[in-house]
Amino acid sequence: MNSSLQHEPPRATAVFQLQLRKMGRILRPELIGLALILSPTAIMALGLLMQRDAALDYPPELNLLLPAAAFLLPFRLWSKERLFDRGDFLFMPVERRKHILIRVCAGAVWALGLAAAVVILFNLLALAAGSPTIGAAWRWLVPLGSVATAYLLGSALVLALRHPLRWSLGLVLAFALLSAFDLSAPLEPSIQVILHGDLGLERVLSGGASSMNWAVALLFWFGLSLTAVALVSLRHREG
Repeated sequence: MNSSLQHEPPRATAVFQLQLRKMGRILRPELIGLALILSPTAIMALGLLMQRDAALDYPPELNLLLPAAAFLLPFRLWSKERLFDRGDFLFMPVERRKHILIRVCAGAVWALGLAAAVVILFNLLALAAGSPTIGAAWRWLVPLGSVATAYLLGSALVLALRHPLRWSLGLVLAFALLSAFDLSAPLEPSIQVILHGDLGLERVLSGGASSMNWAVALLFWFGLSLTAVALVSLRHREG
């Protein structure tokens, strides 16, 4: 008699919850560091509020800092995983590509949750001081949209390349050398379109002049980054 047991693979929700907890453990040093930075900031802000003459505007620099951190987050989350030698996922009871995509989704929850917490904190401080907040209701979504897009772009890079950090540093160094020797002129029109065009990243990061302009640019870049993640994840199919 065959005594082998057939086990059904775990549900996607169970794997998702497991990955959420795992990423929480991975990010524990960063979470402690963030708390150590934000706690004194909030305390000093409350002290200024008690003086009744504080101006605590929402810092627009957050709209750049948060997506920059979100882009780097996948490098941290995948730093100890061996994606390309099929070591860590070989014996998982979930299909490899599906498991990777679930992990990307879990990371997105962490990225969006942390970004939302920071945005809410600084807006509450600005509101308590009677200073300008982030603005209209749709502008509250601008940092979250840019964080989601940047996180997916970073994830696509990590999943696509065996050594993504080396490639990233290499590209930055190459562009710096081209600029230093005044050889970047042929690239400048394309860079201007990517950064400042009608669908440029500047609108995704800053919100642009109107909610419609921002929404169109965000949909373009979010769709592009989501497609990139889906395509590069095909490299990790089993079989």
